[in-house]
Amino acid sequence: MSSVPDGAEHASERVAGSLPYLRVLECLHRDLRPDCYLEIGVRNGGSLRFAQCEAIGVDPAPHLTFPLGARTRVEVATSDAFFAAWPDSLSRPIELAFIDGMHLFEYALRDFMHIERRASRYGVVVVDDIFPNHPLQAARERVTRVWTGDVWKLRDCLERWRPDLTLTLLDTQPTGLMLITGLDPDNAVLATRYDDILRHYAGEAWQRPPPAVTRREGARVPDPALLSSVFRGLRAIRHSRSKPVEMAALLGLLPEVGR
Repeated sequence: MSSVPDGAEHASERVAGSLPYLRVLECLHRDLRPDCYLEIGVRNGGSLRFAQCEAIGVDPAPHLTFPLGARTRVEVATSDAFFAAWPDSLSRPIELAFIDGMHLFEYALRDFMHIERRASRYGVVVVDDIFPNHPLQAARERVTRVWTGDVWKLRDCLERWRPDLTLTLLDTQPTGLMLITGLDPDNAVLATRYDDILRHYAGEAWQRPPPAVTRREGARVPDPALLSSVFRGLRAIRHSRSKPVEMAALLGLLPEVGR
């Protein structure tokens, strides 16, 4: 790891957020009650442990220190290799997924593309590390202990190329979460435009997160009681097979930070 510039260490290592991200994931598993869960980036199993359904964690070098559910297994592989061998992986559509693998935009984008193709239209995809707290945390080559890489670009990418999706940003510790709903497994826009998208975000204007990102503009308050109510509502929509667009209205009940 490269050294942080003199005098910048304290600022470059700061974190923010009104609720630990693991609390949100625990709440999702408890109240959404997915039938099928996929996690990219397992590490020590701290988030995978919440799964009580059919679940797979994917990591090329896991170091498990938490006990996992009886129906959970870990695939020791990169996510690209895992998805290439998908037919023998999960037996039903994904209803909840967590992307916390390589902290680089193109990997997060590919992971989302692969997951959406295999997801329920009522599914929820959660993406970690969307709010770097300092520009150095967003470097593509790691120079800080707190590191998000350039995953923050995924929000702009989906807003630009997939405006049909609903993106809900949560003010969580340490580096924010993004919930993606309104999934469409038949939508091929991202796959068709993949090379164009990578060229766009390789441009000079996209080498540092704008101040709106580090200020967490648009983030919503992850109040535990309200989150539970909203996630139970999402589960009811899934069970009743109501229109998936109703999920957006429920998530909109979460207030924005500062309002």
